[in-house]
Amino acid sequence: MKYCLPKDLIVFISGVPGAGKTTLSYELLKKHNEFRLIEETDIIREILRGYQMHLASIGIDVPNDIASHDVFLDYEAAARQCRIMKASIVNIVQRQQRKDIPTIINGVHVIPEVLCDSLPSSSTMYINLFISSEEVLWTRLRNRNPAKYKKEYVPLLYQTNIDLRNRTLQLTSKHLNVISLNIGTNTINELLTEIEDLFYRLYGVD
Repeated sequence: MKYCLPKDLIVFISGVPGAGKTTLSYELLKKHNEFRLIEETDIIREILRGYQMHLASIGIDVPNDIASHDVFLDYEAAARQCRIMKASIVNIVQRQQRKDIPTIINGVHVIPEVLCDSLPSSSTMYINLFISSEEVLWTRLRNRNPAKYKKEYVPLLYQTNIDLRNRTLQLTSKHLNVISLNIGTNTINELLTEIEDLFYRLYGVD
């Protein structure tokens, strides 16, 4: 199975906390050492939030729209965060593409529905990681950070996960570069195989 990845390819990986975005990112880096991983979206959110707080401290009334990292969001709130950060994310993408650096960008604030129509489909890909049950999500969160994630957060995060999957699936019927993968029923190697299949469908060569 042969393919040639574009030099300006951007792979977005979305999913709720515990979905395995970072794990999948590093596994892709192992298979494709031409990729770089960017997690500047976390920095963007903190800078924007800090700027809002600074303006408020000097008496300028601005909406406090940027959530801190310890606030868990429903789908609409997460999409709102992505819209606020969208111009900065697009700037990051354009910078990497100007330099011909294939790049992986992941984060809980990466929402395919918000970003998909703003960037060229020929050089962007969206991989959403979906968790198949509340039990699986709770196990993953508990193993990841039991001090941060409490069981009472699971229903909200699971519903966000469902809504993200459903909105992403609506995109898959229109966009070949969008895929949703069930991490509850697939091993990491099976996920990588599905991504390799997508690479071939999009960028396959004879």
